[in-house]
Amino acid sequence: MSLQHQKICDPIATRLKRSSLMAMAAQAMKMGLWLMMLGIIWVLADANYGYAYALTAGLLLLSIIYYTLKIKAHDEAHYGAFELEEILRKRLAAKISQLPIGYVRTIGTGGMAKILLDDVHALHSYVADAPPLKAEAYATPVLIFIVLFIFNWPFALAVLAFCAIVFITLQLLMRRGRQFRKQYVAALAQVNSAIIEYVQGMSTVRAFDSGDSSFGRYHESLENYNRVMQGWLGKIGLGNRLARTLFSPIPLQAFLLVLGTVFYLKDMIDFMDLFLFFLVAAGIVESIHPFMGLHSLLEKSRASIERIWELEAMEGLPEVSADEAKLPSNYSIRYDNVSFAYDEGKPVLSNVSFDVPAKSFTAIVGSSGSGKTTLINLLPRFWDVTDGAILIGDVDIRHMKLDELMKQCSFVFQDSFLFSCSILDNIRYGLEATEEEAINAAKLANIHDFIMTLPEGYDTKIGERGQLLSGGQKQRLTIARAFLQNRPILVLDEPTAFSDAKNEALLMDSFRKLMVNKTVIMIAHRLSTIIGADQIVYLNEGKLIAKGSHETLLLESEAYQKLWRDYQETQNWTMAQ
Repeated sequence: MSLQHQKICDPIATRLKRSSLMAMAAQAMKMGLWLMMLGIIWVLADANYGYAYALTAGLLLLSIIYYTLKIKAHDEAHYGAFELEEILRKRLAAKISQLPIGYVRTIGTGGMAKILLDDVHALHSYVADAPPLKAEAYATPVLIFIVLFIFNWPFALAVLAFCAIVFITLQLLMRRGRQFRKQYVAALAQVNSAIIEYVQGMSTVRAFDSGDSSFGRYHESLENYNRVMQGWLGKIGLGNRLARTLFSPIPLQAFLLVLGTVFYLKDMIDFMDLFLFFLVAAGIVESIHPFMGLHSLLEKSRASIERIWELEAMEGLPEVSADEAKLPSNYSIRYDNVSFAYDEGKPVLSNVSFDVPAKSFTAIVGSSGSGKTTLINLLPRFWDVTDGAILIGDVDIRHMKLDELMKQCSFVFQDSFLFSCSILDNIRYGLEATEEEAINAAKLANIHDFIMTLPEGYDTKIGERGQLLSGGQKQRLTIARAFLQNRPILVLDEPTAFSDAKNEALLMDSFRKLMVNKTVIMIAHRLSTIIGADQIVYLNEGKLIAKGSHETLLLESEAYQKLWRDYQETQNWTMAQ
């Protein structure tokens, strides 16, 4: 076992040791079975039937012990594998929750699914099968050679030399597979990502793509996978055939036959010992196949471990200790010369500064790509600022515990994410709330009447990502969740972007109730919804170019005046008849 395999298996090390010891004991019993069978042959040759009966009874008892130990070893390893799966998935899920959201999006749904599902499962296969295979691959040959050296050490030495040559050849042939394994895993991950993207985007594919290009990326990834596989098969053809020949029983048996004949003719070994060598040495060949299986499991799991370590090695958001953590004295917000860039690229925000007084309403406007969403994503520390600071009250948010920071803020995002559970469970997701409290929140969000028209009411399952609901209905469920949270800071990211006029009116009515006595930051593209804001912050290309009330900006900011004129013109657009 390599160091990386040993380290990742540390949580279940005791189980694996127990499984390995039982597997090795089983192999010792197996060796005892072979020797007992030889003993029966010897005593029968001497017509000693009493000993034959006793050895047969011992053979039966030893067989029971052997199979019991073997089954127990497999059971222990499999229990350990399931336990490790649970530990790793919990550990990885906890790690993902600590990473900046952008890192998670960079890895992508397909990449995350591969690590959490495929890679962890690949480790399950290794952990469940490795201890028994290891016992057969290593313990069996050792026990066999001990017996062989006891009976005839010169002959055993010759067999050992032959097996060493075969083993070294096997290692050289297997070493060539490591580079291929990396290419294979990368190609397979590409196929997985393409499948996930294709399925998730099915509605778009059907609406916009009626030809072969709908499968374009999927086809390309499959072709790449086939190229990798075919290229590898072409390279290993000769080596694979050589391996199959060398690691079959025929070469060793031929070697034993030739060498045994020479030793027997020179009176260096008697017939019964030669027979023992033929019978027991065959077990060496049998142990080569478990060795090859173990090597395959090691290589498959090695790539999975590397990806798991890579994810766990990612730097999460720096946390302060409980002793150093601070709590804000009020819920005002300050962006103090905030700059931000993704991975040392072009700055998305540059020296942005503004204050949001406690219990006030600040709206953020600007064209697409101006940095609006990035600005509010910095507040819950989905990313950390590159320069400057964000303060709640008089406390830098980096000096607050992450869970405490999140307890101060409620979010209603443009793309409302709902889970495939019931409406009730979605409203009180992550909260300890009664059904009555959830219903009251739904009433405040103007969604209760709709819920009651459903056959199962609040117990209605809404499908994956809430696909059985309209965009406005999903948004109002998210608002109900925010009502239930009732946190002092409220962040709204273009919450009416995809609403029609009727739904927008319902949403704005809900927002007005939700915003009472809260510090509110709202991104808006419909300027009519934020005319009454206490403050409007206007961003352009990551820079703050104007701030003030709607009336003040109309008087003092040419950029805002133009934005307002453009907005009013778009409201009067009509389709030509």
